[in-house]
Amino acid sequence: MTAPQGCWTCKNRKIGCDRTIPHCNNCLRTKRACAGYGIRLVWPDEPSARRGELILCHVANATSPHDSPQDNHSRFLNFTWMDFCLKEKGLTWRQFIERTYAGPPHSLSLHSPIVGEDAILLAYYEQIIAPMCSTTRARNGFHDQIMPVVLSSRDGSATALCSSLLAISAYHRQGPGAALEYKISAIKGLHESLAASSSCGWYADAEAQLATTMMLCMYSVFDEQEAQFHLHLDGAKRILRSLQWHQQQRPVSDFLMNWVLYYDVLSSFAQPSRRIRGDLRILSYSNNLQPTSNLIIGLFGCSTDVFSSISFINQMRMTLSDSSVNFDPGEQSQQRVALEERLRMASQHLSPDEAASSSAVQIKDASATAELYRLAALLYLQRVVPAPGDDMRSAAYLQQIFAALRTVRVATSPWPVFITACEARTEDERVQILRVLERMDEIRNVGNVRVMRSLIESIWKQQDLRDSSGKSEALRWWLCVDGEVPAPWFA
Repeated sequence: MTAPQGCWTCKNRKIGCDRTIPHCNNCLRTKRACAGYGIRLVWPDEPSARRGELILCHVANATSPHDSPQDNHSRFLNFTWMDFCLKEKGLTWRQFIERTYAGPPHSLSLHSPIVGEDAILLAYYEQIIAPMCSTTRARNGFHDQIMPVVLSSRDGSATALCSSLLAISAYHRQGPGAALEYKISAIKGLHESLAASSSCGWYADAEAQLATTMMLCMYSVFDEQEAQFHLHLDGAKRILRSLQWHQQQRPVSDFLMNWVLYYDVLSSFAQPSRRIRGDLRILSYSNNLQPTSNLIIGLFGCSTDVFSSISFINQMRMTLSDSSVNFDPGEQSQQRVALEERLRMASQHLSPDEAASSSAVQIKDASATAELYRLAALLYLQRVVPAPGDDMRSAAYLQQIFAALRTVRVATSPWPVFITACEARTEDERVQILRVLERMDEIRNVGNVRVMRSLIESIWKQQDLRDSSGKSEALRWWLCVDGEVPAPWFA
């Protein structure tokens, strides 16, 4: 990874720069202090000031006739971190006021410097990994919620969190060998932090511990050979439960709640038998999964309205699959009609500040991804609770899904792609799915996509075998899947 422009030391020397982060090799080789790649402040009368690269500081005229004798000193217009953020987001006046006074000021300095390879991997997480994990930019919790915890402290819980995200960066950038040391450090640090909290009954670090556990879950999403996803997810739910008991006056952040919820719903979709009985009933998910919001949540890839529908379909599927449960077919049919209507009428859109801070291409990608979730949820519902006329409706939904897949630059969410693949029957549709998967693997390089492809191919084989034997009834594709595959397929 290189900087977009040369360092200031090489610019001043008028030589080429290799733009290596955090310090260029020219400066290291000649034992010069590398001035870095950041913004530099200069005075307007300096001939070297080029407005494309530098920030000009203007000084008020001290000889103004309105100045009093005691007020004839120079004035400076000082730029802060918030000024640059506001400029980038292009906010309206009302949004500017709300953002400016919404919370405490941010600090540009780190509590303790992160240098060397760690600094490179941290920058890689901030610039590559965090944007990959959210379809939105203005409120990306992987950056806005996680980074302040990592940079504000160097205690045990924060260090463990830092190691966990560095492990993901190292794996994605260099492979599992480079990530091993960071992963071990994260697990060891988390264990020590949990042991210390348990012995003294102190829960101040619980949110950092929860974030670390979820980062270890996410590592399993990236590394398809890692088999600890459910172990970490179950641990995260236990930490969350303790947080809800001991931090009534300080609610867990919505981002962390949504993160646990996101993984839990998709885990229940993939392996419903692994759900810890009763555990979810204790967790207060209800406020985070109310089907009332049509705002697109970057972590989900869709609105809470649509995502809550997926969760409800999971529950319907488990009920229908449980032979010990007596269900009323009429009630199931009514539930399907209500849920289908809710999904058909669902409207999803970005928040105003998200739309203001996103390019036209980013808005199109986020909206198309949300639509993929909505249409895939309709296909999923039809497969779980079949009804007359589904074939015609499925064909229409598939046509819309493939149109949306052609709209996005690269599919970022595996779940809608998997549902679509399970319903694809023609050779042309399957070829389109394979192209989508190949591009996802090429651009995103996340291990669970490779696992998902093998599952899709297995389901296609079963469908073809059933067709060749004359069995025309709808195939419940989840019965074709190996439930012991440890990787999280669709997160």
